[in-house]
Amino acid sequence: MRKRLVVVLFTLFASCGEDANERSETASKSKELRERAAIEVDRFVDGEAKALLRTARKLCAPGIGPEERRNHWKRARTHYERIEGAIAVLFPETDADVDGRYEHVVELEDDRNPFDGVGFIGMHAIERILWAEEIPEAVFAFERALVHYAPPQPLVKERENEFLAGLCARLIRDLEGMANALEGVILDPETAWRGLLGSIEEQVEKLRLDGAGQSESRYARYTLADMRANLEGGWAVLRAFEPEIGLLPDGKRRIEALRQGLRRLEEAYGTISGDALPEPPPHFDPMRPGDDPYGRLYLLLARESDRFRPGSLAFWIHETGRLLGMKELER
Repeated sequence: MRKRLVVVLFTLFASCGEDANERSETASKSKELRERAAIEVDRFVDGEAKALLRTARKLCAPGIGPEERRNHWKRARTHYERIEGAIAVLFPETDADVDGRYEHVVELEDDRNPFDGVGFIGMHAIERILWAEEIPEAVFAFERALVHYAPPQPLVKERENEFLAGLCARLIRDLEGMANALEGVILDPETAWRGLLGSIEEQVEKLRLDGAGQSESRYARYTLADMRANLEGGWAVLRAFEPEIGLLPDGKRRIEALRQGLRRLEEAYGTISGDALPEPPPHFDPMRPGDDPYGRLYLLLARESDRFRPGSLAFWIHETGRLLGMKELER
C-alpha cells in the first residue's frame, strides 16, 4: 500500500511539473509573439505616419490646381484613418489639432479667417476650404446654428500664400512632430489593441453624426472612405496579433470570429458606391431603423460596435484583449 502511494504521489508531482513547464513555455512563447506583434504594428503605424506627412506636403505644395489638391487631401485622410485608433490614444492633443471639428472651435471663439492657421485648424479646416462651394445643405443647417459661425471661404489665388504659410504650415508642423515622436519608439501593443477596439466602437457614431450633418469628413462627403480606412488599420492590427491569439485555448475560433466581424463591416461598406455614407430617411428613428441603405447600415453598426453584445465584433475584440491581459480602454 505504501509503495503504491509513493508511485501515485510521484506520478502526481511529475504531472504537476510537466504542467508547470508547459505553462512556462506557453508564457514565454506568448511574450515572444507579443513583442513581434508590437514590432509589426509599429512598422505599420510608422509607415502610415510617414506616408501621411509626405502626402500632406503634396497637399500643401504651391501652385497646384484645386482638383489635385483635393486628391492629395483624400489620400492624406486614408493614411490618417488607418492609424487613427493608435494616434488618438498616443497623441490626443495632436489628434485634436489634426482631426478636430469646426464646432469644437467656433462654439468657444470667433474664427473669421480660415487661412491663417489659428482657431479652426487641421485636415477638416483645409477640407472646409477646398470644398467650400459644394458643402451639403445638412452641414450648413448644423453649422449656421453655431455661436461664432462664419461662412466657408474657397481658396482663391490671392489667399494661397496665406493658406500655405498659415493653415498648411501648421498641419505640416503637427504631422512632423508626430512622425518624429514615433521614430525609434516601439508602439505599446496594448495601445494598438485598445485603439482597434475604440475605432470599431466609433463606427456607429460616425454614421449617426453624418445623419445630423456633423460627420467627420462632412464637406467632401468622404466619411465612408474614412471608415473603410479604419477597417484597413483593423486588419493590420489583427494580423499582427493572430499568432499570439492562436495560443489561447480557443484561439482558432477567436481568430475566425474576429475576421468574420471585420468582413461583415467590409462587405456592408462595399455594397455602397462612392465615398459618402447613404442619406438617412426623413425622421429616422434609431430604435426602429428601416429597410433602406442607411437603416440597414445603422442596424449592423449598432450591433457590431456594442462590446456587451455577445458575438459582435467589439465583443470579440474586448474579450480577446482581456484574455491576452490587455488593460481596459479608458472610456
